[in-house]
Amino acid sequence: MTSSQRRRLPRLGAGLATALVLVGCGGGDSEEAASSSAATSSAEESSAEEPASDLAQGLLPAEAFGPDATVTAVSPDQLELGAGVVAGQDVQVEPESCRASVESTQPDLTEFDDVAAQSASAGSVATVEMLLRGGPTDDVAALLREAAERCPQATITSPQFGEATLTFENLPVDELGDGAALARLTTAVAAPDGSQVSVPTLIGMVEDDDRLLVLVTVVVDPTAGEGAGTDPAEFAALLEQAYETQADALG
Repeated sequence: MTSSQRRRLPRLGAGLATALVLVGCGGGDSEEAASSSAATSSAEESSAEEPASDLAQGLLPAEAFGPDATVTAVSPDQLELGAGVVAGQDVQVEPESCRASVESTQPDLTEFDDVAAQSASAGSVATVEMLLRGGPTDDVAALLREAAERCPQATITSPQFGEATLTFENLPVDELGDGAALARLTTAVAAPDGSQVSVPTLIGMVEDDDRLLVLVTVVVDPTAGEGAGTDPAEFAALLEQAYETQADALG
């Protein structure tokens, strides 16, 4: 293993990082939800004096995620905490040329001036919607769109979760034009009993002038099966609705 392959990965990617955020922001059983409620309350108290971002007006209404979804506001601190849990570990990527593909699945939140986000959980499926403003938005969607071409499959290794195989697949999202991208990221990891667990994730990004819309759906319960809640056509429709909602609300 070369020294370059042992460099820290600043952004592991939306699939694993978002799953960590979602478990702490509304997913899981009642005990997890109670823990989440306390954490959210603490976060709200710490930021009570901060003005609310107008970006939140551009987020999808709760009913867009379905009648059974539990929708929770997610603070920038919570998003960074979820990503930081993974980014704080030494992550190796093989081949090294796949690093750009892995990083393309989530923008660096610290580079944006304004962030608004929410999570929605329903059964075994969890979704995060993020609106970002005041940061690098040019070609972000193109990088995600090209991920599968650059690196259809990569292996990542971390002391936290062992070894995982990432498979990238580019999916059509023609209705939103060249500034949009939709990809499926499948993460395969070994369970404690030695069996393989597959975690499917759909990632959508749309550029809109100085704003970037990011939508991620993760099957947080691998026992539900690969197809649970990850229909590309339904996700593309939700991504289009999210784009139109923020455009109408924010101009």
